[in-house]
Amino acid sequence: MIDLHSHILPGLDDGPETLEQSIEMARLYEKAGFTAVVATPHWIAGSRWAPDRDLICERVALLRQALSLQEMRLMIYPGMEIAMDGDLPDLMNTKHLIPLAEQSYVLLETPFQRLPAGWESLTAQLMEKGFRILLAHPERCRQLNEHPEIFEELIDAGIYLQVNMGAFTGEYGVSAENTAYYLADKRCIHCLATDAHDASHRSPARAPGAVRRIKKQIGENNLDLLFRLNPTRIIDGSPLASMEKPVPTKQRKIWGSR
Repeated sequence: MIDLHSHILPGLDDGPETLEQSIEMARLYEKAGFTAVVATPHWIAGSRWAPDRDLICERVALLRQALSLQEMRLMIYPGMEIAMDGDLPDLMNTKHLIPLAEQSYVLLETPFQRLPAGWESLTAQLMEKGFRILLAHPERCRQLNEHPEIFEELIDAGIYLQVNMGAFTGEYGVSAENTAYYLADKRCIHCLATDAHDASHRSPARAPGAVRRIKKQIGENNLDLLFRLNPTRIIDGSPLASMEKPVPTKQRKIWGSR
């Protein structure tokens, strides 16, 4: 498995504070079956969480070296979870920000309340510059919970969706859980990720339990697509594939049910 959304780098945001804590997260990733992680610290314009690309790349190199010394094989790639901002097209064009694995996909953070005015223009400008948009945890956005028809607009605009695996286990509440199952049933998910922040509360150790539940919902082929095949394509800068229709099973949850 490959995780495209992780706050594993030390001392940059609300992830681990120390290198030792990052190493502990890496151990949990390996135990859970992950082979690679894209480090995506928050980048929010005008805040204390706006690390420059050089600092992020330095922390990636530091963590890679530490894992090598521990004889760990987990691969770490640089990236960012970028808050939507009108200046992003210019900032991306000047290589100020980091796409996932330094390729073509930009991980944009979905606001928790509603999409900002002008999101259509913002994403269109980024795509015109050759970037592809992967929207982080849209299932956690209240506006999208209440108006799931907007997902069709996002998909039609060429935007890809990354859902947090914890949404399927109720980690973010009922609304996010129902929206995650809705997106699974509509086959609108392109990647699943942990959005891990530490080794205890928001930990990679939760992944195996979530994977078992998700597999019952979407089937083994889709699980492989969302955890391995599409993440590999993102790291390579290649187009993503869509989910196939899963085989019906009595174990599948129907959106809106508990």
